[in-house]
Amino acid sequence: MKVILNIARAELRYFFFSPIAWFVLILFLMSSAGIIMGNLASTALEQEAMLELRGDAFEGFLNAPLTRQVIGKSIVTILMIFFLFIPLLTMGVINREYAGGTMRLLQSSPVTNRQIVLGKFLGVYSFVCMMILLFVAVVAVLTFSVKNVEFLHIGAMILGFFLLAAMYVAVGMFISSLTSYPIVAGLGIFVVLTLFSAIGALFQGTDYVRDVTYFLSSSGRAETILSGLISTRDILYFISITSFFIVCTIFRTKSTTESKPWRVSAARYLGALTITVLILVGSSIHGYIGYLDVTRGKINTLHPNTREVFGKLDGSPLKITLYTNLLGNNLYQGLPEMRNKYLWDFWARYRRFYPNMEFDYVYYYDVRSGDSSVYKAYPGKTLEQIAEKYAEVNGADMSIYKKPEEIRRMIDLEGEDKSLIMQVEYKGKKTFLRTYLDPEIFPSERNISGSLLRLMNDTTPTFKFLAGHFERSPFKFGEREYGNHTVNKMSRNALINLGLNFDTITRAESVKFDPNEVLVISDPKTILDNALVDSVKRYVDQGGNAILYTEPGKQFIMNPILNHLGVNAEEGTIVQVNPHDLPHKFLGLITKKGTDLADEEPFFFYRNGVIKNCFTNIAGASLLTCSDTSGFKAEQLTTLESNTKTWVERGVLVVDSAAPTFNTSEGDYRIEAPYTVGLQLTRKKDDRLQKIIISSDADLMSSVKSNGKDYGNAFYSFTIDNKFPVYHHFPVPTDIWLTIGKAPAKVLKWVLQYCIPALLLVTGIILLIRRKRK
Repeated sequence: MKVILNIARAELRYFFFSPIAWFVLILFLMSSAGIIMGNLASTALEQEAMLELRGDAFEGFLNAPLTRQVIGKSIVTILMIFFLFIPLLTMGVINREYAGGTMRLLQSSPVTNRQIVLGKFLGVYSFVCMMILLFVAVVAVLTFSVKNVEFLHIGAMILGFFLLAAMYVAVGMFISSLTSYPIVAGLGIFVVLTLFSAIGALFQGTDYVRDVTYFLSSSGRAETILSGLISTRDILYFISITSFFIVCTIFRTKSTTESKPWRVSAARYLGALTITVLILVGSSIHGYIGYLDVTRGKINTLHPNTREVFGKLDGSPLKITLYTNLLGNNLYQGLPEMRNKYLWDFWARYRRFYPNMEFDYVYYYDVRSGDSSVYKAYPGKTLEQIAEKYAEVNGADMSIYKKPEEIRRMIDLEGEDKSLIMQVEYKGKKTFLRTYLDPEIFPSERNISGSLLRLMNDTTPTFKFLAGHFERSPFKFGEREYGNHTVNKMSRNALINLGLNFDTITRAESVKFDPNEVLVISDPKTILDNALVDSVKRYVDQGGNAILYTEPGKQFIMNPILNHLGVNAEEGTIVQVNPHDLPHKFLGLITKKGTDLADEEPFFFYRNGVIKNCFTNIAGASLLTCSDTSGFKAEQLTTLESNTKTWVERGVLVVDSAAPTFNTSEGDYRIEAPYTVGLQLTRKKDDRLQKIIISSDADLMSSVKSNGKDYGNAFYSFTIDNKFPVYHHFPVPTDIWLTIGKAPAKVLKWVLQYCIPALLLVTGIILLIRRKRK
């Protein structure tokens, strides 16, 4: 060990007397300080500008926490240029010893090749670590400028930097040992480092080989650690690759002193490569990978609610079959070339908590029955001819794609749009996981949790909509309908993709109490017959949960049911005169009780003080009043502020003409309290809490009114005891404010980017002059 340290000390001393090393050190400090302090200065400028423009309404950088936005983003940029400096430092580490004749002297002394290589690696790596430590000093200064900075996350970023640097140095040393020309070695190092970043994309369409190249690739390894997730898989990767190139360098220097056939050297290299690949494959076995999420909000880990769902699985295999349609949407993500990204970028976070997953892949080409769009786009071509051209364009092997008749015998996909889709099977039960036409593409935790609950539960909560009286429908997609947020399979937030079912009922005898069902009556336009009204009353009396919507002008249709609950939709329409919109359209304020219905994102932000109020879009509503509520506790959900511009219009309301005027002779009236347009009724029924939602506006849940706006899916979640959907909001970040202004930030940037490097330059010049004199 003493010999290794002596060689390392000599190598480190060489760098301090090398103009190139000083040039690299100063240039790296200038570029890294410029990048990170530039980010700080621009962020400080943005913060001051937003505070001047918005004042207290500016909520900080909630969407871009500063530990990741300023520090993390800067480090990612610096890593992209870091490997450009390594060739300059390592291109002559070994070959200069051969060129100067000192390698023969070393090898003839009582020093082994292993000690020489390890000593040189330690010396070069020590100098690179000094470069990184200078950068760490810049980061340390920056941490004082961010309020509530995440120190553990920064520590993970720095760890990733050190691990990547060790790998780069080991690669540089090996390439340096292969040639006596430093320039050639420098170019070779650059090529090999680039190859290691890109090798993961090579041969991804070839079975078995795809795993070898993917596991050898460095792409994404350091980035994962920089994101705050440290895993044994990534740590072992950097250690293994670093060790592999150090061993190869030892083999290379040893081969120069031996007169053995080339096959001996080849066998050594092949053996080292085989061991390295085995380590990389073994360290990537799910269930044996250790993880440490150092972020404050644990954003790299499944949400506790999602982990709770996976915890209910009994260990039986979870089989996921990916169906890729050559003619469907999201084709690229399902191609064989993307399989490792599919497994590691998407499913790895779930396999961390449930490793017993089996994956299968089915490739086919087909279109939905009756869909002639593809034939119109390519007239005169058969579906097979079109598919062959698609395969040629995407570089796909046509032989692996099943024909329409084959796939239709295997599985029924007619109810889907035949995009990229997954079928999940658990203990004989199956359900679909869909992909979407948005940047995220693959399903979120909420979608997966909902699908798993479908598989585990014997029954799935079902919302039964009354039909036959021109009500709003959960299966239609017009402006006034509810299909967009209920059964739209192409929307990741639609309730069908979150684990819920929907149905319609038309007859009185179909209205029966079932604890797993919720009755929905949404704005019927014709009179409900007595038998139907009586059946709804019995349903409520038995403890059934319900969501009831009415509309101005049709209060008399729903009032027989509402009156049974002690609620009345008063005659007239609430109006609020404003110069920007029609008088019957306004923002309804969601009360605190309303924000407690569910954990919708706006409600989550409201409870955490991020936003001050939550609203929903109202387009015509009547005043709801309560009298004898038959044991129910009535609480306001949606209200409208009482003021001189707001009243209940009892006369004829013409919304597309002159603004209405308050006229008591027509029965118009105002109230002092807020106008109630949404109510929550609850009462204890047997061993459960009965829940009923009443709204005097049915438009608020329509597509044209943003599907409830801030309410989202809260009504549905509340009436099924918040079992669905499975929400997964991570803690609100706290590192959202800078403690430094734009002027000090600019000064700090100037000092760290120019003044400190200037001092280093002076120091380097003095050392080099003194050495030359000696």
